[in-house]
Amino acid sequence: MNRFEFGTLVASLRQDMGWTQMELAERSGIDISAISNIERGERKTLLKDNILLKLADGFHLTSMERMEFLFAASGVTEAEKVRKEEVHTKRQFNPTSFLKETGEHIACITLPVFITDAFCDILLANNCAIDFYGTPPELLEGAETIIGGYNEMRYVFAADSNFPDIIGDDSLERLALINARYFRRRTLRVRSKPYFARLLNEFLDNKKYPSFERCWRKILFEDFDDYALPIRRGEPDYDHSFISTETLFALTPYGELYLHQLLPLNQKTADRMKSISKKVGEGYELFAPFPDKRKQ
Repeated sequence: MNRFEFGTLVASLRQDMGWTQMELAERSGIDISAISNIERGERKTLLKDNILLKLADGFHLTSMERMEFLFAASGVTEAEKVRKEEVHTKRQFNPTSFLKETGEHIACITLPVFITDAFCDILLANNCAIDFYGTPPELLEGAETIIGGYNEMRYVFAADSNFPDIIGDDSLERLALINARYFRRRTLRVRSKPYFARLLNEFLDNKKYPSFERCWRKILFEDFDDYALPIRRGEPDYDHSFISTETLFALTPYGELYLHQLLPLNQKTADRMKSISKKVGEGYELFAPFPDKRKQ
């Protein structure tokens, strides 16, 4: 992101904590004039006196958020991360063709697979993933008209989601915090986008998402910062025990895309996935648009 977008990011992080510039100055040990300059897009200020690290400490960023924050400060845009093709090839990235080709690839995978963007919106999911999660139809009705309608956090935190029933009370709090931490990390470099502001505003509605705000803020003050999703041995009689692996799938001019594959943690879950794959066959569904110009 450029220096002005980074300034917007710093301002949004500050506002999310409910702080004034003076309060951020006190908590980070940075002069208020420097904070004002950063939020206005002054780049030279970032290079002085470990200011970036002081800001990261002041905001209580998680380990993975710190990594994204420091990268965001580099001034490199999404488009500049992608190597420029030779002019004579005249090749351009076509999102529509790319999504169609990707969908056809994941359609034949016999394990649950889905693709997400930088906002954690689910772009594609194969038939196996759709059936495995068993998302209630009412949660999907009208999702295309709702901000974050197909977002991972909507599935985890929405009041009418089946996520709590599947996970169970013993693991719900831990997994809710893990998902909140993941969302914080993945979205950090797009928090200057208008779409993210609308997305967060949607999720902070406590009537629609009763525990999101609590988890969103609590994760910053946890005593221990997990560096990765902890893998626990699955209960042998539980048929929804899995670990989700995330892979950087594509680096596009419109942001990174990630492939998520669910791996069973016991034989019962493996058998269930195999049965689902056999029942639903090959196929996929396209959900959220990419890239959506409202997000840029």
